[in-house]
Amino acid sequence: MLAPAGKNMTNGQQQHLPTDHEYLDLKQAAIICSVSEERFGKWIDKGAVPIIEAKGRRLIHSHDLVQHLVRHNIPIPDRLLQGNSKKILFVLTDESIPHKVTIEIIWALYALRKETAYIFDFVRFDRNIELKIITFHPDKIVLLQDNAGDGKPARQLRNLTNGVPPVYTFVADNIVELKQFLRE
Repeated sequence: MLAPAGKNMTNGQQQHLPTDHEYLDLKQAAIICSVSEERFGKWIDKGAVPIIEAKGRRLIHSHDLVQHLVRHNIPIPDRLLQGNSKKILFVLTDESIPHKVTIEIIWALYALRKETAYIFDFVRFDRNIELKIITFHPDKIVLLQDNAGDGKPARQLRNLTNGVPPVYTFVADNIVELKQFLRE
C-alpha cells in the first residue's frame, strides 16, 4: 500500500516524504512480522524499527522493515521483496574480512545498485549458520576466507543447503570480478 505524501518532523524541520516508496502502517507491518500490533509497537518504542509520522499516521518504510527482519532472523515475506531483489548471504570463516575483499564487495554492490536490488547480510561461519540460512533464505551464499584452506566450510554449506542456493568461495589472495558473479 502506497502511503500519501506527507511531512515528517525531524528535529523541528519538516521533510517531505517521497511518494515512490512503499510505506506500511503499524497493523500491516505487525501482520507481515506475524506479531501483535502491541508487540510491534514495543519494537518501535525501543527504536528497533524507525517510523515516519505523516498526516497523523505512524508509517514504516518497507526497506526499514526488511532490515529489521534480517537483523532478527525473521523470514522476509515475498510481499516485501520488490522487483528482482536478490538476497545474498556473506559468510565469514575468519574474524574479519580482509580489506581488499571488503573494498571489492562494496564497489561491486555500489556499481550494480541501479540494476538489481540487493538485500544482504554478513554472518560468521559458526553453529548458528543453519538458522540464518533457513530464515534469510538467500539466493546466493558467498563464503569469504583469508586463504583457500581445505574447502571444508564450502562443503558444509553445500550439504546444509543441498546445493540450493549456490555457494561461491572468495579468497583474499585471489579476488575475482564480483560484478559478473552478482549478475548471475
